[in-house]
Amino acid sequence: MMKRQRISAVALVGVIVLSMMGCGKSEVNGYDKYVTLGDYKGIKYTKTVEEVTDDEIQGWLDSLIAGLTERTEITNRAVRDGDIVNIDYVGTKDGKELEFDFGSAVGYYVVIDSDSSSGVELIGHNIDEEISIDFTFPEKFHNEEIAGASVNFKVIINFIQIETTPELTDALVRENTEYDTIDAYKDSIRKKLEKTNEAEAEQQARNDIFKKAVENSTISGYDEAEVDKLVNEEFERFQRMVKEIESDGHSYEDLLFIYGYYSEEELKIEITEYVKKYLEEKMVLYCIADKEGIGVTSEETEKKAGEYMEDYQIGTKKELYGYFGEEYFEVSILSEKVMTFLKENAVLIDSAEASFEDNSEKVFDFPHFSIME
Repeated sequence: MMKRQRISAVALVGVIVLSMMGCGKSEVNGYDKYVTLGDYKGIKYTKTVEEVTDDEIQGWLDSLIAGLTERTEITNRAVRDGDIVNIDYVGTKDGKELEFDFGSAVGYYVVIDSDSSSGVELIGHNIDEEISIDFTFPEKFHNEEIAGASVNFKVIINFIQIETTPELTDALVRENTEYDTIDAYKDSIRKKLEKTNEAEAEQQARNDIFKKAVENSTISGYDEAEVDKLVNEEFERFQRMVKEIESDGHSYEDLLFIYGYYSEEELKIEITEYVKKYLEEKMVLYCIADKEGIGVTSEETEKKAGEYMEDYQIGTKKELYGYFGEEYFEVSILSEKVMTFLKENAVLIDSAEASFEDNSEKVFDFPHFSIME
């Protein structure tokens, strides 16, 4: 389970790159060598739209209140329970400063909470006061050097703040939303969430149908040159990503291990499995499109590229293609068309009749699914 989660992190690095890798007519013919399409029309599917809960609506209301909550600095009293306190601190063990993350800090915020014992040692102390706090780390602390050790923290209180949370009223809703009453605002939230749930259920249904079309097909092999190309690109992209965060004090080997791999060879094996899974779906996608005469025009790709330039405020097509890839938009549009075709030719059944397994937790998602509008 841990490895599955970690390859997902790798997949996220290259999901855009892989989705760029469109193909022309000649490549479709090449895919024909490896793909024997099975039944892709009349696929049975279910569609479950989640109900909107009161807790979800309350969460939106809480977000509104949180956004209007104000912090006020307090200068005329000592720290109390519930305060937000900004501190500097230095931890030492046997007179030597602790050399690990959070062993010392400047401008660190602490929410004083007596129920969880958070920062209770600061209660009763004043701004600019230096406080000495002795602390014993748990025996099972993740840093073995100080696990179970007794240390001392020298703490200075920089300032104290309190939060003022407004009351949810019709007047507050009217001042901060386009609605006049709490009930009207809650109704609007419910409708938005219902629309979102409907869209997610629709997308999940399309995913299930396409996955079944892939399962019904027979894949006899892969273009090894394409596999190698994509694996190398993914591996190089992973290396670049790791290099960008090496400056945080972790070596390349450390980060490789953090992602769950003992060697680069192990990483490449898993990337290869990911790439082949992607290619299975890509090949089936293009073979269905070829068989059904589904294509993408240059006008369509130009229009979508223009929309992306506007949405992402990208100034030139060179910059756009440098980020998304020149064929990304063709793949995106073709995926949408094929998925629509499959859905229109599928059969909706009641969930009790479903005979195929739930695909809500897939090892691999075709890249376009994550960007479908």
